[in-house]
Amino acid sequence: MSDDEGDDGREREPTISDDSATPAPTDEAASETDSDDADTPPTGIAGAIPRLRRDPALLVPFTVAGLVLALLDRLRRWDPIPTLVTGDDVSIGIEYAGYPTGVPDTARSLGALIDLKLPYLAWAVGLEALAMAVVAAAGTATIARTLESDDGWSWRQWGRRWLAYLGLIVLFDAVGRAVGSIGDVGLVVGVILAVPLFAAFVRFFPAPAFVVTGSGPVTALARSARATRGIGWRLLALVVCFGLAAWLLGLVPVVGTALSTALVGSTLAVTMAAVRDGRPADTGG
Repeated sequence: MSDDEGDDGREREPTISDDSATPAPTDEAASETDSDDADTPPTGIAGAIPRLRRDPALLVPFTVAGLVLALLDRLRRWDPIPTLVTGDDVSIGIEYAGYPTGVPDTARSLGALIDLKLPYLAWAVGLEALAMAVVAAAGTATIARTLESDDGWSWRQWGRRWLAYLGLIVLFDAVGRAVGSIGDVGLVVGVILAVPLFAAFVRFFPAPAFVVTGSGPVTALARSARATRGIGWRLLALVVCFGLAAWLLGLVPVVGTALSTALVGSTLAVTMAAVRDGRPADTGG
């Protein structure tokens, strides 16, 4: 009698014993699976919302920054230096600066600083410097808390990270002002200029998070470009979503600056940290 036949002479259905069942994945296999999952970072806004709910303290830095930026809006309206009121623009816009921040109700062009007397020039430059400094401090604190990378930081380390973050902001702001100074160039030329601009936003999306974890501004840009390979379209969708959300919140009367900074700035900072943590450019910190 063959092994596949029973005592009654009929052929049995082949069975699989418990011993021959598919073996459970080993720790090594599980680690490989986790590694594969790590290649798909939590790049969606939906991943940042639960983190903010679990840790509401992440909202504090950009809430404070939003209040400061709102105060600076008031001061710009009060002083005699020419100021552009951005809230008067009714066209749809994507307000994305390349780093976590809100949408101020006022803006000051470089042309407004030409031929100013020294006291007025110092005042105008001081307001812009204060705005960048506050946003840099909020971004550094929020990203560091998200990545839980601030354990044991000394004041000197905080200062270095903040200065590096501030340098990145100055770089992004200079590029933004240069692009903005071009003026009305028409639809075709505008689209041509927008393509490399949005490509840069995508490639450098997590750069602020790399700065907070110890990279200099230039190194952070290079590491960010490597870390975003393969997820460019998802990051482009995020850039557009954050830009539209910031623009919409910035339109809210009176509290638009504070609201857009607190909500969009915090969520964007947490998302940047998640992208940096989910797909590091290399093994370095």
